[in-house]
Amino acid sequence: MKKSYLFVFMVAVMAIFVRPASAFEEINKSFFGDLALGGYDAVSYFTEAKTIKGNEAHVVQWKGVRWLFSSEANRQRFATSPQAFAPQYGGYCSNQMSLGNLSDIDPQVWRIIEGKLYLFGHDAGRVRWANKTSQRVSEADGNWRTYLAQ
Repeated sequence: MKKSYLFVFMVAVMAIFVRPASAFEEINKSFFGDLALGGYDAVSYFTEAKTIKGNEAHVVQWKGVRWLFSSEANRQRFATSPQAFAPQYGGYCSNQMSLGNLSDIDPQVWRIIEGKLYLFGHDAGRVRWANKTSQRVSEADGNWRTYLAQ
């Protein structure tokens, strides 16, 4: 009898913490806290050319997700023009998007290409994008439009 209670409990816990595989969200966010970019400052990729953790004191709510910034100046820059600083493909892995897949990212693996932020899950994807970059962007753009149309 105790085993059946344990099984029901485990299923209930999994239902709370596991998102449905078919659920598409326009912005990739952390499960706990609804943070974009794992809490990293989107503007710092451009202004500092490095990843900097954001701070709860400097937050913007955009597209239903909290974006943290390392300074009030960066928060204001983003708030004024979020599309200029937000990562491509909603912050999903750019390499996997070029292959038609949604995949999580490592916020510290990134490239800026023609003034746009592209994030990757692993360095191998970033390296893959070093070759045929415009083709990879075109493939990812097409797949992203398909996801957005869902």
